[in-house]
Amino acid sequence: MVLLHGFLGDHRDWPEALGQRFDCLALDLPGHGLSRSVPLYQVPAFDEVIQLILNTLAYRRIERFHLLGYSLGGRLALHLAHHLSQHEPDRLLSVTLESAHPGLQDPTERTARLASDANWHRRMAEEAPEQWLDSWYRQGVFADLNPAARDALVAARRDNDPAALAALYLGTSLGHQADLRDLTLRCPVQLITGAQDPKFTELACHWCRPGWQHHIIDHAGHNVHRARPDAFLATLRPL
Repeated sequence: MVLLHGFLGDHRDWPEALGQRFDCLALDLPGHGLSRSVPLYQVPAFDEVIQLILNTLAYRRIERFHLLGYSLGGRLALHLAHHLSQHEPDRLLSVTLESAHPGLQDPTERTARLASDANWHRRMAEEAPEQWLDSWYRQGVFADLNPAARDALVAARRDNDPAALAALYLGTSLGHQADLRDLTLRCPVQLITGAQDPKFTELACHWCRPGWQHHIIDHAGHNVHRARPDAFLATLRPL
């Protein structure tokens, strides 16, 4: 199972029990964890990041695999699945997307998102990490975090390289992302959202295609695998 974490995370964010149940390869995205020094040169950067993932899979001699992505990692997983569906559809055994966005349809929304992400990009370059990280985790999507949990995340993320993070963030902006809500895949697909994350739960309800599964986990917000690891792992049993 290939795991793609969310923005600001790394391979250590996944529940330990996941590695006990599956043979996992938890990758670090450019600018994060063990890949913090990996540069990106393109904007948009989706194709560039997907190629880096494919290079790693080739190096590890991984042919067929389950794919699991959270948030930004889910959006990248969706792009990887789209690429493989066109070129090597039999490589994917299943796709699981946790709190992932399929892409914006309205050009006006794309423009607004690019402007918003450009502002975050500027803040990452100019402000102290503690300052912009505190603002980051006060966004509505993280409303389930209590002050102690928010402070812990800020402390855990402040040592990342701001320039590398900013490059990935802007390069993989939702404003640059392709609209893949109509993507058809041969393998099983499931969506996972937290009941305390109404935005992404509603999004997944409208997006979920015939034959797919959508699991809504109670007492969890945007990051389901952190808030409810046991319930999260339970959704992966049928795979």
